[in-house]
Amino acid sequence: MTLNTGDILQGRYRIVRLVGQGGFGAVYRAWDTNLKVPVAVKENNDTAADAQRQFEREAHLLANLSHPNLPRVTDHFVLPTQGQYLVMDYVEGKSLAALLGERGGPLPEAEALKWARQIAAALEYLHGRTPPIIHRDIKPQNIIVTADGRAVLVDFGISKVFDAARGTTTGARAVTPGYSPPEQYGMGKTDARSDIYALGATLYTLLTDQEPPESVNLIGGGLLPAPRALNRAVSPAVEAAILAAMNPDMSARLSSAGDFVAALDAPPLFQSAGTAAARTTHQPAAEIGRATCRERV
Repeated sequence: MTLNTGDILQGRYRIVRLVGQGGFGAVYRAWDTNLKVPVAVKENNDTAADAQRQFEREAHLLANLSHPNLPRVTDHFVLPTQGQYLVMDYVEGKSLAALLGERGGPLPEAEALKWARQIAAALEYLHGRTPPIIHRDIKPQNIIVTADGRAVLVDFGISKVFDAARGTTTGARAVTPGYSPPEQYGMGKTDARSDIYALGATLYTLLTDQEPPESVNLIGGGLLPAPRALNRAVSPAVEAAILAAMNPDMSARLSSAGDFVAALDAPPLFQSAGTAAARTTHQPAAEIGRATCRERV
């Protein structure tokens, strides 16, 4: 059900305003009258059993996390005939999508890399959990930058626990065109490399002010415009790292957040001649990834 300003949940959380709303739920800014702090209240009013189990699993996943670039979950409860609720830190700031829109063009590389490295640190933490947690919905809209310049990865609605024996657990299946890798479309099992693809695609957008093509269109020779073809201010090493992260072939993709950061910081080999990716405006994405890796050996 839709909550109204002034509604109080659990005798504690006073609704301040609606932040966002979808088909089966909403997120509200609220005030914790006990601790005297702002909080985010996420509501799930989808009564389907699978949706309720997914929402409860999200609460359990987040409740055990502690990282400066991730929100904390502080409460979870069910109100009969009304909905399920998740209470977490309210992250005050603007999404990278909003910041990009305000700038009206690509972000400076140093600024974008600062935030990409912070999200990579959060992913390294998530992927290093036992069992690993795969976010599966990294995109500019889901990264909030606070007033002190801290990037926070939010919205774990379709996150999954990775099971090495079976691939990821059964849960919500969703894709975001331009950011979701091919395996998330049902072409394979998602794992840590799926988040690396999405982080690479997010950095691509921040540095070019263009969303990349859907990953399924890059399979079998699809063309991915090279970042430096869209913005010459992008350095060759950063371009190579993005394209290696966005390889539609999982087996050829960068495999960890640490590898992605290392690639971003790699010395600009062959800079005088340009990397394989930088020498062309369009090239099959899989070919770019292989050529880039060869040049780094």
